[in-house]
Amino acid sequence: MADRVSFDGQARKSSSVQNSRTRTPIVDQHATWIALNPIQGCPKACTYCFLNERGQTAVPPEHLASATHTVDLLLDSSFYGPSRPVALYTWTDVMALPASRAHLAELLEELVRRRVSNPVVLITKCAVPGETIEVIDSARKRGLIVLVYVSYSGLGRNIERGIRQVAIEGNFPRLAEAEIPIVHYWRPAFPESATTATMERVLDWTSRYARCTVAAGLKVEKAALLRLSEAWPDLASTPGVTEAEGVYPREFWEFIHGTWRRYRNYPLFHTNSCALSYVLGRPDAFGVFGGQVCRLRNNCPIAQRSLCTTADAEWTAPTADDVRAALAHRGLGEVPFTLAEGGRELVIEAAVETNLAAALTQDLGVRVRVSRDDADAYWSSGTAGAMPVILG
Repeated sequence: MADRVSFDGQARKSSSVQNSRTRTPIVDQHATWIALNPIQGCPKACTYCFLNERGQTAVPPEHLASATHTVDLLLDSSFYGPSRPVALYTWTDVMALPASRAHLAELLEELVRRRVSNPVVLITKCAVPGETIEVIDSARKRGLIVLVYVSYSGLGRNIERGIRQVAIEGNFPRLAEAEIPIVHYWRPAFPESATTATMERVLDWTSRYARCTVAAGLKVEKAALLRLSEAWPDLASTPGVTEAEGVYPREFWEFIHGTWRRYRNYPLFHTNSCALSYVLGRPDAFGVFGGQVCRLRNNCPIAQRSLCTTADAEWTAPTADDVRAALAHRGLGEVPFTLAEGGRELVIEAAVETNLAAALTQDLGVRVRVSRDDADAYWSSGTAGAMPVILG
C-alpha cells in the first residue's frame, strides 16, 4: 500500500508503489511553478508519463477539493507568493473529461473572484472545447493571467495512448484566435519522433500560433527505467539516465539547437521559467540569465535578452544573512552553503528536496545547487543541478 498523505497542501508525496494509487499534496512546489492538484488521476495512458509509477493513469480522476477549498490551500501555502506561476492539474489532463472541465471553470471563477494575481498555467494534450476556450477568455478579460501549454510531440498513439494528434493540432489556431497565449510544450522526444520530417512538421505548425516552444527531454525515474526501455532500448544500457535533467535523442538535440536557422523569429527554450518570463514580458527571476542554459541552449529573442540584461545590471546579490533567513524559512537553517559566481549561484552542501530547492530559487532569485535527496519522490531537475543526457 502507498503511504498515507495529508492533503493540507504542505505534506510531501508518499513513496510510489507501482499499481497502487499514490496521491500528491494538493499544493506543492515544482521546478518552475506551484502545482495545484485538486483533481488527481488521468484517463489517458501515455507511456512516458510519471503518473504510471503512481497508479494514476487509465483511471477515473478523483476530485479531492472544491474550487473554494483549493484556493484557500493555495493562498495559505508556505510556497505561495503573489507573482509566482501556478500550474493547475498537473496530475491529470483537465481537458479530458467534462467533469474535470467543470471543476476548471469553477476554479478559474474562484481565482477571479479572489483577485489572485498569479500567472496561471494550464497544460494539455487533449482537445480544448469551444466552451472551455470561452471560460478561459472570460477569466482573462476579468484580469486573471492564463496561459495554455499545449503538449505536442509528434508521437504516435502507441506511446501517447488515448491521444489524438489532430485534436492537439486543432488547439493551436482556436486558442490563438481567442488571443489566449500558447506555449508549445515539446516533450518528450523519442527516437521514433526524432526524424527531420516529424520535427519540421511539428514546429512548422506550432510556430504559426504559439508564442514560443519549450523543448524538454524524457524524465526517467529509476522505477520507470525498465518500462521505458521497452520503447527506447538504449535507456537500459546508458549510465546516468535516471539522474539526468532529461534524456534526448541526438537528432532531436541537434535539431532544436539549430531552430534559429529555420525559425529565425521564433523563440525556443529549454526552461519553462524563461518561456514564462518571455510570454509575460518579465525579466528572468530564476537565476537562469547568464548561465549555461541561457548562453548555449535557449534561443532567446534579442528584446528579451535586453530586458534580462537591464534587470541584471540593477540586481543586488543576496547577502549571507539573506540566504540564512531564506534557508531558515524553508526549515533548512542549519545546512552549510556557499555563494558562487558573484552571488548568482547558491550551493547547498546537503541533500535537499527538489520542491524546497525550487522554492529557494524564487525566494532569492538565484540558481540553487543541492545534492539529490534519494528519498525525494520528485524527479531529477535542472533546478537542483541535474544535466541532460544525449543518446545516439
